[in-house]
Amino acid sequence: PEHTAPSSLATFPPLAPLNPSWWPVEPVWPFRRYREAAEAVERKGRLHDSRAQTPQQGRIDPPPAFANTPSPLLRPRHAQSGVLRPQTAFTTVSEGRMEDKAAELKRIHATAALVLEEYVKCQSSTDATVSVDEMGFPEHRPEFVQRVISASMQRVEAERGLGPQLLSSLVMRGALEPSDVEAGLEVALNNMEEAQKTAPHAVDYAAHAIAFFLEDKVVPETILKYVPTLAGDELGQKIVSKVTTQLQLPLPITKFKSAVREIVDEYFVGGEVKSAIEQLSDLKEARYGYEVVKRVLVMSLEKKDAEREMASVLLSGLTRVYGSEQFFEGFIRTLRGIDDLALDTPNVCHVLANFVARAIADDVLPPVFISLVPKRIVESGRGKEVSALVHGLLDQHGSSARIMNVWGVGSRRSVSELKESVSALVEEYYVEGELEEAVRCVRELGVPHFGHEVVKRAVYGAVERGGDGTLEKACLLITALVKAGVLEGAELTKGMSRALRGLPDLCLDVPQAAERMDRVIAQGVREGLLAEGFKERFDEMAGSVHGIKVA
Repeated sequence: PEHTAPSSLATFPPLAPLNPSWWPVEPVWPFRRYREAAEAVERKGRLHDSRAQTPQQGRIDPPPAFANTPSPLLRPRHAQSGVLRPQTAFTTVSEGRMEDKAAELKRIHATAALVLEEYVKCQSSTDATVSVDEMGFPEHRPEFVQRVISASMQRVEAERGLGPQLLSSLVMRGALEPSDVEAGLEVALNNMEEAQKTAPHAVDYAAHAIAFFLEDKVVPETILKYVPTLAGDELGQKIVSKVTTQLQLPLPITKFKSAVREIVDEYFVGGEVKSAIEQLSDLKEARYGYEVVKRVLVMSLEKKDAEREMASVLLSGLTRVYGSEQFFEGFIRTLRGIDDLALDTPNVCHVLANFVARAIADDVLPPVFISLVPKRIVESGRGKEVSALVHGLLDQHGSSARIMNVWGVGSRRSVSELKESVSALVEEYYVEGELEEAVRCVRELGVPHFGHEVVKRAVYGAVERGGDGTLEKACLLITALVKAGVLEGAELTKGMSRALRGLPDLCLDVPQAAERMDRVIAQGVREGLLAEGFKERFDEMAGSVHGIKVA
């Protein structure tokens, strides 16, 4: 109901408007007690302004519609219309805020469930990073972490460990901060009693998650002191005891690191790249591939250029074992710890920049790798120096040849000899035309990870010579190598991609190079050597990227 101000209030002096930065919770004032309530509110406002500007419990910011105007109940007497506004306006604003927050949390929960489900199926940290960035609401990231942890508890035993692994990867990629994981973990521990009702293994899972985060240096060790307070004395002590036991015993990731270290050490001594690749593949832990990449890089920092060349060759060969996600994350994790690595290797920036540039040249990393690294890593300190060095290497004239020799000519003696051997056998094949002899020579090289060089040399040799017969010989050689099991499909695709990237330079010496290479690719598609979509990709890359018109 509407109330009219009594005439006795006309003699009251006008009240100064309050600071609009403070708004009382659910203001309900009977009009007959207007002055007493206004004075109480004014005293509260003064008390609030005298305190440090920190959020107070029970505080509600003013809605936008009233941000620059005082409450109608607190307006000066001459500014009042004599009619009180209904209380429902304030109640509606409060309810609207609650509905907005509920909608935000609902979106956070849905995103967490979707990201975890996708990661379990694809184990793609890149897709998860994009989803978290698009989610928004950075103040709710701890809620996202808590939901991922809770949802992981409900999964089957083989998939429960993927939750902590996902969160750790998001931290490495800059989508989450370590403080977000720590805060989300604290919320999950607070709800441990409720979680145990639906997941009897909640304590074991919490202990595993904390041990994993500590091993990966995502959360500080001091969190163990607060576990009993957060989860309760009984459950907290159980979790701390299990975490301590797991950290004393070799964790799965710790045992994996130890095995990788032994294999890489043996590789640096013997130089058998094929044996090293097979041993790493036999570990059956493809999800920890980033640790292999990081371990190879870190161990190479203390070696000479000859061993660093061997490390680059090994990383190139491991593309048959691990996906691009693992290489991407392995390099990011190494860059993230560059300050610690600098203590033992003063020139770590120069060495890591060479590794990144070489990996890009070998198609281990994408050309835009540096732009995908979290900004907080490459925009300051040593990470910024690495970024500048990589761009300098890639922007040099004739960068491909320089980068392939980035560890020095002497250190590349074995690779140079391989290239010379490949060039010689391809040249002999085009002159003599003995297909079986060429296949035997490639097999005797014993370097299946170098098959892409054979493909590239064969294609370039055919394009440079021209003629239908020569182009046909190139297809026959590649087909025979594939059927004999000497050349793998991944090496074939990689070799054709390398040949395509060098097409602009080749066109300077052979004007018909684009047309001839187009015929080789078309023949490869007809023979079933290349996928159906490779021809379209070639046309698109040759036309739009290099500005070359093919027939």
